[in-house]
Amino acid sequence: MTLFVFPHSTFNFSERFAGGKGHQLYLLKKNKLPVPDFFVLGHNLFSETLKAAEREELFIQTFQSSELSAKEKEQWFEKEIMALEFNDTFEAQFDRAYAPFKEKLVSVRSSAADEDGSAHSFAGMLSSYLYQKGKDAIFDSVKRCWASGFSERSLVYRRENNLMSELPRVAVVIQEMIDPDTSGVLFTGDPIKGSNQRMLVNAVFGVGEGLVSGLLEGDTFVLDWVTGDVLEETLVTKSEFLTSGLQGVQKKEILSKEKQEAACLSKAQLKALAIAGQKIESFTHGAQDIEWAFKDGELYILQTRPVTSNIPRREGLLYIWDNSNIVESYGGLTLPLTFGFAHYVYHQVYVQFCEVLMVPAKQIKSMNFFLKDMLGLFYGRVYYNLLNWYKLTSILPGYKYNRKFMETMMGTHHTLADEIAERVRPPAYQKTFMAKVRKVFTGGKFLWYHFTIQSFVDNFLKYFYSVYNVYRRTDYAQMDANSIYADYQDLEQKLLWKWHAPIINDFLCMVHFGIFRGITQKWLSKLGDNFPNELLAGDGKLESALPTKELIAMAGEFTKKTDLTEMLLETPNELLMEKLHQSPHQAEYAKIQDYIDRYGFRCMSEMKLEQKDLSMDSSLFFAFLKNLIHNQQTDLEIYERRERELRANAEALLEKNLSGLKKLVYKWSLKNARLAVRNRENTRFCRTRIYGVVRKMFFAIGKDFVRLGVLKKSEDIFYLQLAELKGALEGTNTVQNLAALVELRRAEYASYESQEPDSRLVTRGPVYYKNQHWSAPELPDLKDFPDADLIGLGCCPGVIEGPVKVIMGPEDDLTLKGEILVTMRTDPGWIPLYPSAKALLVERGGLLSHSAIVAREMGLPTIVGIKGLTKTLKTGMRIRMDGTLGTITIIS
Repeated sequence: MTLFVFPHSTFNFSERFAGGKGHQLYLLKKNKLPVPDFFVLGHNLFSETLKAAEREELFIQTFQSSELSAKEKEQWFEKEIMALEFNDTFEAQFDRAYAPFKEKLVSVRSSAADEDGSAHSFAGMLSSYLYQKGKDAIFDSVKRCWASGFSERSLVYRRENNLMSELPRVAVVIQEMIDPDTSGVLFTGDPIKGSNQRMLVNAVFGVGEGLVSGLLEGDTFVLDWVTGDVLEETLVTKSEFLTSGLQGVQKKEILSKEKQEAACLSKAQLKALAIAGQKIESFTHGAQDIEWAFKDGELYILQTRPVTSNIPRREGLLYIWDNSNIVESYGGLTLPLTFGFAHYVYHQVYVQFCEVLMVPAKQIKSMNFFLKDMLGLFYGRVYYNLLNWYKLTSILPGYKYNRKFMETMMGTHHTLADEIAERVRPPAYQKTFMAKVRKVFTGGKFLWYHFTIQSFVDNFLKYFYSVYNVYRRTDYAQMDANSIYADYQDLEQKLLWKWHAPIINDFLCMVHFGIFRGITQKWLSKLGDNFPNELLAGDGKLESALPTKELIAMAGEFTKKTDLTEMLLETPNELLMEKLHQSPHQAEYAKIQDYIDRYGFRCMSEMKLEQKDLSMDSSLFFAFLKNLIHNQQTDLEIYERRERELRANAEALLEKNLSGLKKLVYKWSLKNARLAVRNRENTRFCRTRIYGVVRKMFFAIGKDFVRLGVLKKSEDIFYLQLAELKGALEGTNTVQNLAALVELRRAEYASYESQEPDSRLVTRGPVYYKNQHWSAPELPDLKDFPDADLIGLGCCPGVIEGPVKVIMGPEDDLTLKGEILVTMRTDPGWIPLYPSAKALLVERGGLLSHSAIVAREMGLPTIVGIKGLTKTLKTGMRIRMDGTLGTITIIS
């Protein structure tokens, strides 16, 4: 039985059978938008008609055939579909549905089951037939809509998007035709700038088909999303417009002179469009591409579909991400295992922080939803999940000040608005009486640690080294994965789960350093921004500085021997350890071995477990040593004296510029800041040591996994998540083919290397999807780019260099072998050429045309609206184009 979908049908029925366009019309009508009357022939009609003709199996075979080209398939399907016949039962049903439209002109529009989704728009690829009247004409158009699902451009699009598994299912919308005064498209977000704060309107007089096909240029308006006010407008000279003709043949007519330079839309009409766009977004939950028309002052919404470009949401759970500070520990790409370990450690540590401040276990449990997610990962880069840090800070008294101190410590460039800062407090720490009691109790415990922190830290360091020295001397390279993992579990219990002193000191450091910086800015700002740093310099008790100082001393000692210096400078780093071992310089060789034994966990990016440290690659040690020798940094006394002088000079300035009570308060603050910073550095050095042990464990497990055939290379282990590594040893993995997972992640991480997201991100809803992770580029002006020869509107990013091929129409040679395609204008019929082109340059047309939308969707670097393009560029010229900036430079 043929299924008809009407505006009063049920939601599920419409969603299943009306196709993308038909269901969107149903939603518009259901939400009381001004939609012309319509009904839909369900997509099952096509399947029923094929079955009745006993042609379904043949259609499937031809559709999936690899022997026919897309063009040959198009011709075969069109012939076969136009020969199909409708049965009497269907015609009787149709007559009843069509009765109210009998005296009206209607449009007949394709509505594919997978059309108008957020991933695949099928923009302009399926046919529509306007101004139809009479059953015979409509039936003919219905078949042509079905056939458009098998057109060359549709088949190429499906092939490119892996949509060839089943026959296209095309429903058909029959809708009352509006012969508009003005029509066009509205984007409720800016797909070019990736902004959700702007709407874009493209408009022409008459029928909008001239706009979306690229036949006519239209006026462009940029609206403020909230107010609907016009922010920008670009008016073009409009000499012609399209109007209705007979049976879908549209006529070109000349515009009156007063309209040629006038705006297509009034401010009131633009405001009405903005209001409609806001309402449509409220139930579609994302930026929309809306076709509309005005007739006799009335607005009609003709269709809507999601924008497939990456426009941020306006709704969903708010997150703020920042890597201003953590990038120092995790710079560049950080592989999954390192991130998983860091994510796990942060969770454990901050639960301990709450425990040591005697936060009730019930409250800690209620806060676990954010304590477990203090970090995030974007394109292989580690970020602080910033709102969760504000939540953690809010459990202490003085939240207003503490969050400022936290921002100072993290080096963030933005201060959180007070309104948001108050909202993020955990429920148990809102402004209630019990919350105040909890905070006083927690604050009292924190104050107690202020007075006892040194003994607390000293006891921790004593315990830490007693445990650490056992693990650091273990040769994990000789052990199997299960034995190593048993040691890892012990390490978690003995050290990672007893990290109370470092985390308490970190928060003390945050507070004391924040107070110290604050009063310095208030009382001594005239001494410069670097003055407080100089006061903190020259502390000879920082354990983290000892490896560098010992290296300088070693370099000074080694350079006293000319033959040793020559050997060091002339021998490749990777051969030096063995060369020294076989040389007469055994005392120096022993010193280096001792140094690596004690500081072998050091390396560049030492918080990243995938980086090999000095104990694994001694060439790093010699690279550091040679740098000191080359730069004549071999006198430790000079190095330490410079530090002491910085501190002494700063202290002298302090004496001159402060006196009385202010000096006493300042020196108290300085003393506590110095102590907290010293303890912070020394306890963080413990963290580095732990990472060194875990690095050895994971590398050794990777080696054993290679022996077992689990992985291809020992380094592959760092492409696993921590839970997957544990699951491989505990039997809890949902996927056992870890080598395949590694290959998948390697490929994705390779794509991350060229991507650098902003240091601060604001996301809503699912964080990786439909959120803005890069700053939107400004549209350029040619005068700002003296090296550019042409400029247009960047439509899809990508910097491409290569030869161009100018194709003006189907009569030209359409052969493309990776050239940059140059043309006057495109329509959806050009889409089959896109996969063969390296990039696309279009002289006419706007950012909102169907072909531009598809180019963006296919990731084809594209620039549109380039004045003088086809007069300037000729086939064979070599150019460089930037799809973000919209610039074109002729190379030869």
